[in-house]
Amino acid sequence: MEWQFTLGVGGAVVRDGQLLLVHHAYGAKKWQIPGGYVKPAECAHEGVVREIYEETGIRAAVDGLLGVRHRVKEGDNSTYLIFRLTPVESHDPVPDGREVDAAGYFTLEEIEAFSPEAIPALNRWVARCVLGDIPNMLLDQGDPDRLNRPYNLYIRP
Repeated sequence: MEWQFTLGVGGAVVRDGQLLLVHHAYGAKKWQIPGGYVKPAECAHEGVVREIYEETGIRAAVDGLLGVRHRVKEGDNSTYLIFRLTPVESHDPVPDGREVDAAGYFTLEEIEAFSPEAIPALNRWVARCVLGDIPNMLLDQGDPDRLNRPYNLYIRP
């Protein structure tokens, strides 16, 4: 079996006590933080800024690394870096209409009101970390979305 290694990035963009979320127009069609895969000749922090802009039209600056999700399963070794960012523009997000069909800033209360089917558990934890009062942690998440894709999440507010 040939193994695949991937590096993904996600951006927790916080504005006025709200977290930027996008709704994907493909796949599971859930609300989550914007992000994607890092290109081969790109640094991770550049990739997250690019992905946020491509998906929402929001230009943002990286404040730091928030967490790391690492998964090893069936020939795939994937790492996902979660960055905290601040928007450098004040306009509302505009979905790209291709990958993303909706985007907006949400309070923690609004995010907590989403059903488990509407937002992945990892994204709910990110929201709690950046908008709530969650301490540093290593979470053995197991398989919170019941999709047979267990992972570990290392997160820091």
